[in-house]
Amino acid sequence: QRRASAAGGDLRMSAFHYHQGTLHTDQVALADIAAVVGTPTYVYSASAMRASAQAFLDAFRGERVLFCYAVKANSNLAVIRLFAQAGMGADTVSGGEIARALAAGVPPQRIVYAGIAKTDDEIRMALAEGILQFNVESAQELRRIGELAAAMGRTAPVALRINPDVDAG
Repeated sequence: QRRASAAGGDLRMSAFHYHQGTLHTDQVALADIAAVVGTPTYVYSASAMRASAQAFLDAFRGERVLFCYAVKANSNLAVIRLFAQAGMGADTVSGGEIARALAAGVPPQRIVYAGIAKTDDEIRMALAEGILQFNVESAQELRRIGELAAAMGRTAPVALRINPDVDAG
């Protein structure tokens, strides 16, 4: 089927298709995969993921942007690595996800750390690794990150999440 890309062109998205009555992806029969690894199993199309990443990157060519793959969507190292190799960063919500992103080859300068339950150890680890930024949800969290960074002799890169006219109670 055809889908318009974010850049306005057409992007062929035929990652999963039937060939001679057998479902395939990336020229591989899913039945062959099942015969080797058993079922149930998850099968992803690397070509479709690369094409999707490229559509985002193409739509903003020439602009200073960083697209980050949400590691919580799928923490499989091969998936994270594929998006890293495509030039994307990682959106993480835990120290474990930061470690997975790093293990998959995402440079720390392309890792964003969001989430509301950051532990002191996770914050220290992220600071030591030199991640791009912390997404901060509250004044208390901002103070805590600042104190931990100061104790390490570092400056914490932060982005403030602000919800105007929303009372958190």
